[in-house]
Amino acid sequence: EALDALWGGPETLVVISTDLSHYLAYADAQQSDRATARRIVSLDAVPLGSDQACGAAPLNGLLATARRRGLTVRELALCNSGDTAGDRSRVVGYGAFGLYEEVRA
Repeated sequence: EALDALWGGPETLVVISTDLSHYLAYADAQQSDRATARRIVSLDAVPLGSDQACGAAPLNGLLATARRRGLTVRELALCNSGDTAGDRSRVVGYGAFGLYEEVRA
C-alpha cells in the first residue's frame, strides 16, 4: 500500500535495502544468495524469509507490487562480504537488482 501511494511516473525511484544471507560460510552463502536472487528475478510469489533477506518484509512488498504492475527484474550484482572484506568464514550476502516498467511507445 505504501509503494502504491508513492508510485508516480518514470521520475519515481524506489530503493529497498536489505542484506541477503547472514554469517554463513562463503560457499554456503553463495548458494543461498544465488537461490534468493533467482527468486527475486523470477518474481516468485512465495514470500522470502528472514533467513534469505533480513529485510524480507519490505522486499516481499516490493516484489508483490512488481508482480501486480508487470515489472521486470534484472540482477545487477551479487556478492558477499567475503568478496569485499576478505574473511570468508562468516559472510553477509549483498545483491543489487533493478526493477523496470515496460517502456510504451
